[in-house]
Amino acid sequence: MISRIYIDGVRSLSGFEQEFGPGITVVHGPNGCGKTSILESVHLLAQGFSFRARDLKEMIAWNGDELILRAVFNDADRETKRAIRVGRRSTDVRENGESLKSPTAFFGNIPAVVMQPSDIELLRGAPEVRRHWLDEILCYRSQANASVLKRYRRILQQRNQWLRQYKREGFATGGDELLAVLTEQLVDLGAKLWAARIELSKEISPIITGYYRKLSGGVDEITCAYKSSILKELDALDGAEFLDDSELDKAAMAADKGSLYIASESGAAEDGSVDENALREAYRRKLAGLEFAEKIQGITLSGPHKDDLGVCIGDSEMRTCGSQGQCRCAAVAMRFAAVDVATRYLSKPILLLDDIFAELDVNRRDAVATLIREKACQVIIATPQLEELPFTAEASIELRT
Repeated sequence: MISRIYIDGVRSLSGFEQEFGPGITVVHGPNGCGKTSILESVHLLAQGFSFRARDLKEMIAWNGDELILRAVFNDADRETKRAIRVGRRSTDVRENGESLKSPTAFFGNIPAVVMQPSDIELLRGAPEVRRHWLDEILCYRSQANASVLKRYRRILQQRNQWLRQYKREGFATGGDELLAVLTEQLVDLGAKLWAARIELSKEISPIITGYYRKLSGGVDEITCAYKSSILKELDALDGAEFLDDSELDKAAMAADKGSLYIASESGAAEDGSVDENALREAYRRKLAGLEFAEKIQGITLSGPHKDDLGVCIGDSEMRTCGSQGQCRCAAVAMRFAAVDVATRYLSKPILLLDDIFAELDVNRRDAVATLIREKACQVIIATPQLEELPFTAEASIELRT
């Protein structure tokens, strides 16, 4: 949990200092007073990245030159002090006085889960939104997953650079020999990443379904499945259908026939575990068939970076047919699933709620409040109106413009 924070030069906040206790703390005040900036600062110090800004310089007050963040985190047996200074030209990051390369080094020790109205994009947004969510909680499960993901992205970037140069100039540094090396590295890392994502999707799919059932009052049901098109036609992802149980069994044995389509259980070995060798061979064959097209287009056309998590209600995907209420309900269910994964593999996360109750009806608001209490996490809520909350908090912080 976070016990103390200092914020200076972050958007509209200057010289803000606050202590936090366990339980629920409400930050309230008019719009534009910095409520969300407090949540953003806590998230950055815990997770190592902002949930609002791609570049941390965007967080600096418009008339300022730098921002400064300091926090103290406590768990059962240790105290962790973290500090970040972001200037227009440089960034300084420290943990317990030791200098770190970047804030991303914070990730993986002190989890934080944010819920906000824009979470509806988890259902309505592009596949990359769901991939980002999936990869974030994938890293909760294991530091090894974080390493595989980082290495995959680096090799993918290098391979795309080679392909772009080839498209532009008709040749590329290192020739086809370098492309072959990069491809083989991508195949190996891609198979590992697929295996990890499939295992994760098998774990979280019933959790999401269960939370959605509670939040919706059992009115309707959703299903989740990991979707990959490594051996389908290019762009087949958008029109893909889920496999039934018998097709899933066949898919696990179909890699050598060039017909594997990964859903939540495909690519499985006889003992139910994910068969990385089958995934590796499937991906190798897919890229071999795409090499000519990739050289023409200058980009890697297949891999984990093209996949999606399918969330369906009935026989249709929620991103195209789900109502506002259904999508918001599913998004909250996905966030609670992240809380469960973090709790299981790391520790209870800090739960950051950014004015989410205003978007929910009374029944769903009460259901969310019940779940929050059940999780027994440290919770920080930002809201413009205290009376909107369906429970009483342990502490409150009032901000003024």
